Amino acid sequence: MLKTVFGTISTRLITAVLSFVIVIFNSRLLGASGQGTISLFVLGITFNSLISSFIGGPALIYLIPRHSLFKLSLLSYFWALISSFLGTLFLFYFQLIPRELAFDIFAVSLVFQLATVNTSVLLGKKKIFWYNIATVSQIIVIFIVLSFLLFYLKKIEVNSYITALKIGNQIFFLISFIFFVKQINEIKFDNLQFILVQMFKYGAFVQFANILQLMNYRLSYYIIEFYSGRSALGQYSVGVQFSESLWLISRSLAMIQYSEVSNSTNFDYNKKMTLQFIKISFFFTVIGLFFLLIIPKNFFVFLLNKDFENIKMIIFSLGFGILSMAVSVMFSHYLSGIGKHFYNTIGSGIGFLVTLLFGFWFIPQFGILGAGITASISYFISAIYLFIIFKKKTNTKISDFMITQSDLDNMIYKIKFIIKK
Repeated sequence: MLKTVFGTISTRLITAVLSFVIVIFNSRLLGASGQGTISLFVLGITFNSLISSFIGGPALIYLIPRHSLFKLSLLSYFWALISSFLGTLFLFYFQLIPRELAFDIFAVSLVFQLATVNTSVLLGKKKIFWYNIATVSQIIVIFIVLSFLLFYLKKIEVNSYITALKIGNQIFFLISFIFFVKQINEIKFDNLQFILVQMFKYGAFVQFANILQLMNYRLSYYIIEFYSGRSALGQYSVGVQFSESLWLISRSLAMIQYSEVSNSTNFDYNKKMTLQFIKISFFFTVIGLFFLLIIPKNFFVFLLNKDFENIKMIIFSLGFGILSMAVSVMFSHYLSGIGKHFYNTIGSGIGFLVTLLFGFWFIPQFGILGAGITASISYFISAIYLFIIFKKKTNTKISDFMITQSDLDNMIYKIKFIIKK
């Protein structure tokens, strides 16, 4: 378990560092407006990804131990094609993406969805090492290609990032597919309709929750662009990326947690592991937030450019919400792992309603600061709901969530053990 956690966090760390460098490149060379366009492009791909995962995606991790892997994958591949097309058409029609980039969004979305099916299978089979290799290859290729286009060919344009994203996702698919095919043992086509129903049954709950969560995370992007313009959106999106980088450990742990809980029927083990991960996630997120907040404002201007002088204010406004979500993600992955997806749907729905209510109130008045405050309120209320559900389902006491000296000693011991390895 320790090696798996360390390997996953290392992969996430590499991804986070390279993603930061890419953000710096784009911000310095393309400015806030260019970064705003990139944010809308990536948001379109994320939306398509969630639609695709109604059949496949995270639900596969739960279904793989229970159904034929070949049939699950075949149906997921087919749906990836359909959903990428329909999702892009929806975004194009309602002008939620830059229209001139619609075909690029479809192309990148499709390849990314296919790769996601592959990596979901690897997670479902607990092949975490292979999953990490496939995942980290994507960001490395994107970084290399983007650097070549920007600094060698001098193509200082948004399309350089899009080209890098296309190539990175193609490599991501190819590597993940090589690992994926090794898991296929038999090829049969019977009972596809029954399995499709099961996939939609579990996927619908998971993805409806994720779509609500996406709107909880990113509805403010559209509100900001509408009221303040794409340049303001670019500033806010970079502040969000800096802040959400603090979820490095929580998301890494949550991925392992979901894989473990989905494959285990040991109630005590699942509960104990979740509580341990909650404490670790909260502890390190607090430390990370502290260091992020003490960075001088002028450093962000130096690192990016003068368009981004409000980054620290954005990070400060998001801070409380970032802490809330670092814990909340453990609750949601535990509930998903035991098949109780509808609780996550309700939690995401509550967060979305809060964002809807406060977003159209705060953002027109306070701009990007209002967006950060709205996000913090939304994340906190959603976390409180999931905390109540988790506490009730596991008969956990409030004192069980407290970080004790024993917990700190255990964390230090494990870190030392991993370093020595």
